[in-house]
Amino acid sequence: MPQIGITGWLEEIGLGQFVQLFVEQQIEVQDLPELSEQDLQNLGVPLGPRKRLMKAIAALSGSPAATQPDKAAEPDSTRSAAEGERRQLTVLFCDMVGFTELANRVDPEILQKIIRAYEDACAVCITRYEG
Repeated sequence: MPQIGITGWLEEIGLGQFVQLFVEQQIEVQDLPELSEQDLQNLGVPLGPRKRLMKAIAALSGSPAATQPDKAAEPDSTRSAAEGERRQLTVLFCDMVGFTELANRVDPEILQKIIRAYEDACAVCITRYEG
């Protein structure tokens, strides 16, 4: 990385209007990788320039984030399955009263038919309530 001052760097990325702010806060080029988006927000940098600064800082440090598009702008269908998403999940545990006794009294084939009928009834309810 060539030696460049904070003034030159900010002007190079089109954000020269923040030179005074960075100089007042004694922020140098070597400090940039340590800056978080929260730090920039605390300094009063508006959202648009803050995002551009974060991308430029990532590019300066050679971070892969600099070459990737903003994840928030991607539609859900293009997101990687590995990223995942947070969803509300409700789990129901249901115990069939007298199941152990029933399992001891009937043949396994009949027990399987009973369980299948129970699961089918559950599936109808689950489908009706969309989940």
